[in-house]
Amino acid sequence: MKKITFSIILVCLVAFSATAQRKYDEIITTENSVKDMVQNEITGIVVFKEGGTVKGLDPETKKIVWTLTKDDFGSTSAGDILTDPDFGKLFKEKSDLSSVPGSPYVEAYINSKYIIINTDSGKVVYNSSKESFWVMQSDFIPETDEYLLTLKKDGDMAIALLDMKTGELKWNTTVDKAKSLFSFSLKESSNTNKATVHGSVIYYLLYGKLYSFDRNSGKLNWKAEEDYSRFFLTQNDKNIVVVNSKGLFAAKEYLNVLNTENGKSIWKESIKTKRVVYLEDWGTKLLIAHYSGFNFFDLNTGEKIWKKDARGDGLKRVIPIDQDFLYVAENEMMLINKDGEKVWKKFIEISDDKEDPIYYLGKVGEKVMYLTGTYGNMVDYKTGVKLWKRNIKFEKDRPVLPTYDEATNSYLVYNDEKLYKFDPSISDKPEPFAKVNIKKEKELNSIELFPWGVVLSGPLEVMGVNMDGTVKYHLTYSQPGEGTRRLLKSAAIAGSIGLGVGSAVSSVKGADITMTYRDSDGNMRTAVAKGDQTNKDQAKAYAAGSVALGIVAAKFNSRFNAMKQNRDFSYIFAKADSGEKILVKVSKVDGVEVDKIIFNNNKPVYEVDPATQNIFYVSDKSIQIKNPKPSEFISGGFFFAYEKNITLNCFACNWFNSGTRKNKFEEKEILYSGYSIFRISYSRQRADTDHFLSNG
Repeated sequence: MKKITFSIILVCLVAFSATAQRKYDEIITTENSVKDMVQNEITGIVVFKEGGTVKGLDPETKKIVWTLTKDDFGSTSAGDILTDPDFGKLFKEKSDLSSVPGSPYVEAYINSKYIIINTDSGKVVYNSSKESFWVMQSDFIPETDEYLLTLKKDGDMAIALLDMKTGELKWNTTVDKAKSLFSFSLKESSNTNKATVHGSVIYYLLYGKLYSFDRNSGKLNWKAEEDYSRFFLTQNDKNIVVVNSKGLFAAKEYLNVLNTENGKSIWKESIKTKRVVYLEDWGTKLLIAHYSGFNFFDLNTGEKIWKKDARGDGLKRVIPIDQDFLYVAENEMMLINKDGEKVWKKFIEISDDKEDPIYYLGKVGEKVMYLTGTYGNMVDYKTGVKLWKRNIKFEKDRPVLPTYDEATNSYLVYNDEKLYKFDPSISDKPEPFAKVNIKKEKELNSIELFPWGVVLSGPLEVMGVNMDGTVKYHLTYSQPGEGTRRLLKSAAIAGSIGLGVGSAVSSVKGADITMTYRDSDGNMRTAVAKGDQTNKDQAKAYAAGSVALGIVAAKFNSRFNAMKQNRDFSYIFAKADSGEKILVKVSKVDGVEVDKIIFNNNKPVYEVDPATQNIFYVSDKSIQIKNPKPSEFISGGFFFAYEKNITLNCFACNWFNSGTRKNKFEEKEILYSGYSIFRISYSRQRADTDHFLSNG
């Protein structure tokens, strides 16, 4: 029992429906229509543009904390648009607002100007309106709190380094004649253009040209003679490995090694090969895996160390394991050692077709597991013998979704309305432990593991399945109108869109290559990967640079710790039985619809704050704010009101009744929408949810 003393006397008992459709709790009205809105993942500030202003909204106080107007931006320069045909294309393809990952900054394109805003203070850190050029591209450097800007001035292209502490350009160096944006899409440039800071040098690959700058002065050290699509620094600091391809997915590529002092090739000629898929730097030699196989090359001469390729055509994925290499060629896999010798006697077929996607391939204990579009099985790592004589045959036109169970060192896999458990200890292929009736199977995009079972979800469907194979809940919804909706990344963090936190799904198609570093004996050192980072990866990178950025680390860590817990809900934009368009918030633990929020258009612009669970929704000349309800946290949705001195009995709340749960109580008074609420937070073996009681 727990005694709770209330500060006021109440005489009524309130019942509450957890699924009643509702509108906003709070609203920010604007003079003009809201055109764009983003939330910065570090500060949590919601930034929106309305009319000629940009404003910052604190997600916790729901107050506008800063406002920027045309006086801060500068007026539109019509001459820029009229005289430069590329100018209009650039601004057409870019969003008005975009949050910079791993930073407190938001970039804005307003009145034909490029602006960087510190969302924590609302300060305009940089404004191109005072310059005689316009910014084509920007690259944030978190380690040094600087920006590398690509500029176009008249007919020239220049590179500038921006100091975020002062808002001033440290230097501005002309490097080439300007290239037309009509020959480069922004998507293509974002995949190829790359800046790397290495000590006192900045290497920048820009539209195929590789440059080396002195970071302090901006002096151009050299410009490479050939065009390249990718580059990788070697661990000896003396060389750069470069790859040249025509187009993003070219079949033929040329690989070479440059001297960092002058940008000249140290090899007599480039190595011509099929598309490179994997690189390793061993100090004095390079391992190169390409579509035609494996080769070791002497770093200094380019001479081939392995006289024979390890495999013929079709190599598409390489996974280093200790000093061995597990790789896939066409529709088969093989394990070789560091000398290029086969560890297994024969190749193992892992799919029917070489074009089948690979959803998972890796070592699980002393086994290798593969999940492809057609097959699933496990193989003994040392012998290459299949664990199960028969593959699990997947339906290739249906999703294959795996998730890892760390407690049992096994994988749970969904395909064709069946759930399997891939356990390395069993001797034959498993039968499905659950058969379910998914209504919109081809739209499924997430599988997440919970202590009690798994949750399958897609844009319009959520299902919870217990470990004994019974369906715990199943919810389906209808599409509210046609057309593509803007699905924001914040919603994906919250667990409604995209792959879930617990999902192990991956694909080889379109994957970028990396450089892995080893010592001379072949022991792995570090791997440098390029591509999309998870929020956790971004958080780690940001935390390392938080001192340089002048951000209070405690404030950031508090938000991130809250954010990473938000796989607990799905947010589904659906059509209600009444015909209204609603955003449904579903608890993944029990399938309860904890909230239904009315939207008024088919393409809503909204942000779900992962830390506070507040929803910010753009509705014409306003931002509507929906707070999480206390009823979301209490089973059955009951609210209790009592007189001054009361005793809360455990039997009053059914979520205390399990004999296996260990409860720990903590009382805390908080304020919610003008009501005094007493939070009773407790921990138990299989739950982390806070529950609330309200005094009305």
